[in-house]
Amino acid sequence: MLVNKVRFDGQTFLLEPDQDVDETKAAIVAAVGEGAGFVDFRTIGHGTISLLMTPAVPVRFQVIERSEEELELLEADPPPFDEAVWFEHGF
Repeated sequence: MLVNKVRFDGQTFLLEPDQDVDETKAAIVAAVGEGAGFVDFRTIGHGTISLLMTPAVPVRFQVIERSEEELELLEADPPPFDEAVWFEHGF
């Protein structure tokens, strides 16, 4: 299954499959265009996240392949927000 992964300033999240990525990107651009603003998005394992976006926050989207079993595991036992832990687990 293809999953959208997004990284904000060193914190990585897997987006819920029904999260509209184009809408999320547009909300980020709008918030940055206004100087700053909160952007909400739904994640696998961490619920809804609300981030303060500013022009200084780097953002990267990536599409990755994960099995249903891997996604169920992440939903039940999500890794901490620490980027190093994500790499250790291969996410």
